[in-house]
Amino acid sequence: MVLERLFVNAKKPEGRLGRMMASGMNGGTHERLARWGMGHFQIHGDVLDIGCGGGGNIMRMLAIDTVDTVSGLDYSEVSVQKSKEVNSKAISDGRCIIVQGNVMDIPFEQDAFDTVTAFETVYFWPDMRRSFDEVFRVTRPGGTFAITNESNGTDKESAKYARIIDGMSLYTPEQLSDYLRGSGFVDVESFSHEKEPWITVVAWKPERCPDPIRSIGNSVTSPIRWCFGRVVVR
Repeated sequence: MVLERLFVNAKKPEGRLGRMMASGMNGGTHERLARWGMGHFQIHGDVLDIGCGGGGNIMRMLAIDTVDTVSGLDYSEVSVQKSKEVNSKAISDGRCIIVQGNVMDIPFEQDAFDTVTAFETVYFWPDMRRSFDEVFRVTRPGGTFAITNESNGTDKESAKYARIIDGMSLYTPEQLSDYLRGSGFVDVESFSHEKEPWITVVAWKPERCPDPIRSIGNSVTSPIRWCFGRVVVR
């Protein structure tokens, strides 16, 4: 029963078990997965870590020479508190801010970040389209959005947890790629671990949006996508 409650706390850590969960996110398999994922994309400039959990990934990214600042976002008060504790010096130095908020309404300005990361968190995003649109909005032109999951969407172990944890959904690399392209990201790449069911999916925001191309009548022969909040023909 306690173990089940602990797994349920993975979605939104709360209370004593939530504090245990937030601390556990900073080491063990979570750390190994994050380090593996980070090896597949460049982390630079101003970074946003969505679903920052216990703050361990923020700490690791702050140590990268090409990183200027790292902001953290989580909707769990417990996770925000833990992340602030772990990164207190960087916060004092002005290199880090951590806020409580929702990925469907990210409390940052448009084009604010060069790199956006999401480690083991998209499982719990209730509206993927709206969430990905928000990530696109805050990513700078030419910037990167990288998703790292412990599950490739088909492994049996993760499927067992998805049945236990309310609101948890699993996604294959192909499904994540479709969501990313639908929100305007391009050049989507996916990477799979050779032994574990781990995946990283990386996408880029275009440097600039092309001018809208008007269709003739109701005929549109090319896929459409969103770019800076408007539909364009790809």
